[in-house]
Amino acid sequence: MAPASRISRRHAPRKLGSRRRTHPKTFTPPKSPQSILAQARRNSLTSRRDRGGLFGTGGNNRPKVGGRAAKYSKFGLIPRSTEPFEKNCFEKEPFAPDYVFVPKGDVYVTRNCRTNTKESERIVYTVFDKTGKRTLGIRVPSDIYTAVLESAAATAETRANAVKIRDERDLAHSRQTLRAQFPLMPVESLEAVLNHAFLKGSGRVGRTATKSDERKADLAVEAHIRHTHTPYESMLRTGTDREEARNAVWGLVKAIKAAWEGGDSKPMDVLALRNRMVELN
Repeated sequence: MAPASRISRRHAPRKLGSRRRTHPKTFTPPKSPQSILAQARRNSLTSRRDRGGLFGTGGNNRPKVGGRAAKYSKFGLIPRSTEPFEKNCFEKEPFAPDYVFVPKGDVYVTRNCRTNTKESERIVYTVFDKTGKRTLGIRVPSDIYTAVLESAAATAETRANAVKIRDERDLAHSRQTLRAQFPLMPVESLEAVLNHAFLKGSGRVGRTATKSDERKADLAVEAHIRHTHTPYESMLRTGTDREEARNAVWGLVKAIKAAWEGGDSKPMDVLALRNRMVELN
């Protein structure tokens, strides 16, 4: 038998009156995916704040966009401007002393505020929304903004007259282009095309800068013929698919267009084709 001194504590007899201590177990419910995601976001924000990167302030550990350091908030990021005397900022960032906000919208005011500020060798701040995807305007010195507003008021009438003259010149050029390409087009149709497709601010094909004048006239006349001289609109109202309706009337569009160009199509041929389209519809 082993000596008593070598008996392990596990096999040693219990002392009378002693009790084994037990610790109550607590039940921890499993976390939901939403709570796990929220905790991960909090950890990420805390980590960025510790590095001095939150809201685009402090720190050198900023992300790179296009090879340039970027400022960012918890919502988005913006690249640093590479233009002289220009900086980008979020709308929530503090204003520089004696600076004011100039919203987008008036091209004359914005352009001159930017130019005059740079000429005075001061910074122009381009202001982004919190996502960093949309510009809201610029920040410039208040004295520059006041001077530009006074200039805008003094030249408003002169500039309006200049715009009117330019618009009339552009409209006359478009009318000449349409008449040259479609010499047999009725006058009322020509004016309808001008007042619709070439209307300033409409955003329609006649105002696009990505196509030649001849191509714009071509597309505008085709659209006018399709909507005005074919059953296209009635087909759409009866539930015909737009692409199917366009294909159905394309033959008639080409025939009328060729007639207005002075091509081989005869007026009676166009009328007969149009009547057949109406009957089919």
